[in-house]
Amino acid sequence: MHKRLSSTPPACPLALALALALAAGAATAQQCPSTTPVFADEFNGTAVDTNKWEFQTGDGCSYGLCGWGNNELQSYQTANATVANGLLTITAKKQRVGSKSYTSARLRTLNRPGGGQWTHGRFEARIKIPGGHGMWPAFWMLPNTSVAWPTSGEIDIQEATGQKSMYQLGSIHYGSSSSNAQFQTSQILKQPDTWANDFHVYAVEWSANRISWYVDDLLYATKTPFDLANPADWTFENYQYYLILNLAVGGNFGGTVDTTVLPQTMQVDYVHVYAVPQPSISGKYIVEPNSTATYSVADDSAGGSTYSWTAPTGQTSTGNALTVNWGTTSGPVNLTVKNSCGTFTKTVNVTVSPVLTKSLVLDDFETIHNQAYTTVTGTFNRSAANPAPDAVNSSTTVGQYVRSSAQQYDLITATTTAIPDAGPFVRGEKAFYLDVYSAAPVGTPILLQLENNKVATASNYPSGRHSKYLATTTVQNGWQRLKFLMNDRIDGETADTAVNQIVLMFNPNSYTGDTYYLDNEAIYAK
Repeated sequence: MHKRLSSTPPACPLALALALALAAGAATAQQCPSTTPVFADEFNGTAVDTNKWEFQTGDGCSYGLCGWGNNELQSYQTANATVANGLLTITAKKQRVGSKSYTSARLRTLNRPGGGQWTHGRFEARIKIPGGHGMWPAFWMLPNTSVAWPTSGEIDIQEATGQKSMYQLGSIHYGSSSSNAQFQTSQILKQPDTWANDFHVYAVEWSANRISWYVDDLLYATKTPFDLANPADWTFENYQYYLILNLAVGGNFGGTVDTTVLPQTMQVDYVHVYAVPQPSISGKYIVEPNSTATYSVADDSAGGSTYSWTAPTGQTSTGNALTVNWGTTSGPVNLTVKNSCGTFTKTVNVTVSPVLTKSLVLDDFETIHNQAYTTVTGTFNRSAANPAPDAVNSSTTVGQYVRSSAQQYDLITATTTAIPDAGPFVRGEKAFYLDVYSAAPVGTPILLQLENNKVATASNYPSGRHSKYLATTTVQNGWQRLKFLMNDRIDGETADTAVNQIVLMFNPNSYTGDTYYLDNEAIYAK
């Protein structure tokens, strides 16, 4: 979500670039993932090592980027970055310098004899991010080139905001010009606490035409040129990139600053760069109670490896995957990889969501109605006959909703006083359930959004939208009881106590006209 400016690069024929990259990738795959980094800072001294890190100071104007390109509210100062007890601490303060009301710090590995810039490798840092509203910590990469942003590209390894620190974001930015700036972002949710509660290792592995994101040995996202609408916009093979650590205050992405929680800190235990990728784990970070989940080896390119898996539930495996029968207790999935390159131990601490039971019915379409419908864009019959009673739903009367095929974001809106605090839904301690019967294809998404209708209007998204939750259909022409899982914390300025409206969207971002039968919309809790 950061930006920089310069000019337009020369064109690079994609077919040739991909062929060269694939050849380079084949050569790289034979290299051993070394445990010795090609760049490292353990922050064991008493001050920032300016042999490795260059400070960027001020409000950005001296770099031709006032507000650092994002209307940020801080002036970066060298005094706000300190080193002690094996940690780099970047502190955001309420402190006026010039026209700015806040100070913080920003460091990069560019222009330093002991720093560096790279094309491909593994880039990781162990960081404890701040959680205060308006904080915007980031560990990211820009290319050393005069070519303009976003054409030159940007790789965001770790990014979050204080108001939605339950999500860690990984992004790439690209585009043919500043007027055609594009980005793709992936996110990973943490429940019941947030990423700000402890240190975590954030990393990207960048190889020829592939960038992957990790948290604590878990692979959670991958992008290639073919994920872009125009693969020719994949600019990441053209330049060497340097690392940046900073804590921004406010701005386009950081949002409104809660000055009562300042000062806030971003703490960094270490930064490492490795020449080639390391083995990791692919699988679910949060699982439903009493469910199964499969974990597999990712990024093991050395060949000839043996594997050893363990799980807290007792399952083990010597293959390249492990299926875990989760009960109700969280715990670590451990993987040991042994090959000619050495031994690598990887761990993913998996969270099992709590067991929830029905606590409040919002609408059973018979006698209980704890919400009042205010907007319907399709056709809604609140007293329809059950099309096929079964063991999941045997009600006589249900709701029938026919989606409007003329609406891209068709919706049902209802006001309610049943959600005095939305925090438990964000933490996974409560969830919405809904019985659904439809001929819509398996995998059809249904979104439930919590809003404050005193703020949200049809034209001011995302204002007033607290959070959204996603369910997907699992069968056709049969009843299914769907649980809505946390999908996004949309507007951090909408307080947990400000929700008074529920919005249901059936197959959003489509023009379908399917019929849905609904029943037993309810809140489940621990």
